[in-house]
Amino acid sequence: MRDPQQASDNGGPGVDVSSEIARSLGVVWQRFSGQRPKSTSVEMGKDVVRCKIEEPAPGSGSEEDGEAPEAPKLTPAGLKHNATAAITRITGRQVIAFIVKRDKKAEVSTQTFILDPPRQRF
Repeated sequence: MRDPQQASDNGGPGVDVSSEIARSLGVVWQRFSGQRPKSTSVEMGKDVVRCKIEEPAPGSGSEEDGEAPEAPKLTPAGLKHNATAAITRITGRQVIAFIVKRDKKAEVSTQTFILDPPRQRF
């Protein structure tokens, strides 16, 4: 089980974990929207993971990049399931809440994952 606050191999706290989360959620977002995100950024707290996804401009789908669509798009429920599964796999902790906020003007989606606190041994 990994601790998100645990130092990575190169000395930075959680650098490898946050980049793995950004990559994984970028893939899930692509399956949901049909487009690769412009950028993803991850903020990690003690029991919270927050991912901001900058959406591409409408109409700049993967078909323009010469790629064929791979699979049917995910539904919102599929997005929730796949995103929480990725966070659980990467952090080793259960997700107890998933909150999505979308700023249509700025074309930014913020996904917040509340993690189950680690169990304390006495």
